[in-house]
Amino acid sequence: GANPNNYVSFNNELWRIIGVMNNIDNGTGKKESRIKIIRDEPIGNYSWDNKAEGVGSSISFDGSNDWSDSALQIVLNSGAYYNRTIGECPSGSMGKTTSCDFTNTGLTEKAKNMIGDAVWNLGGSSTYDDVTASMFYERERGTDVYNGRPTEWIGKIGLIYPSDFGYATGGESAEERTLCLSTALVNWTSSNYNYCKNYDWLYDSSNSQWALTPISNESSRVFLAPSSSLINNPVYNNSFSVSPALYLSSNVKISGGDGSSSNPYQIA
Repeated sequence: GANPNNYVSFNNELWRIIGVMNNIDNGTGKKESRIKIIRDEPIGNYSWDNKAEGVGSSISFDGSNDWSDSALQIVLNSGAYYNRTIGECPSGSMGKTTSCDFTNTGLTEKAKNMIGDAVWNLGGSSTYDDVTASMFYERERGTDVYNGRPTEWIGKIGLIYPSDFGYATGGESAEERTLCLSTALVNWTSSNYNYCKNYDWLYDSSNSQWALTPISNESSRVFLAPSSSLINNPVYNNSFSVSPALYLSSNVKISGGDGSSSNPYQIA
């Protein structure tokens, strides 16, 4: 729906629950039910990747859509954000950076202890035409990637999937939600389906954020969770926001709160 009571207090901030996900591999082959959350506010606008040609998986000066070695992934999982420090974040093409200060917004030690490794699916799609939320879900878990790039990555901090955005809609009614889920996400901006995005709590009319899923027939483009429509963009573009997403450890439980923004769920 537009604003469900899915707020949770994490890292001394407001985050939101995407869902309780079943059969999440913790990286050892063990499947668990895990709570997946996303930061309520972006941490800034940065490039998804911008490695120069010949660096890592990049074959051009436009960066690479391989999350396993992307510049943003490194910031989130071992760089300035993860370590709650000041550092350099990718911004623009050919390895350019900008100073980024996460001394107040990076992960605390307590928060790190609540995050578990997970297998993140890196399957892509060559198009968004006629692709519904459930179709994105299947493709994200598929093997369609550019030139043999990995289809999985084990780590802690990722981004949302296009399917997360799709399933977050409530429509204006249960009947409309069913219709939204059978409609390609790219068509949600049509006047016939405005209610699909307007009643989607991950939708932000003024802000597009990076998603994890690559365009499988290109080397340096990924999908965005839209402010207008589901689109894809070059990974070096620094105009889009970054909202970290993660799976809490399986032993983390909700201990209080009602999920509202004024009384978010407490976890321990």
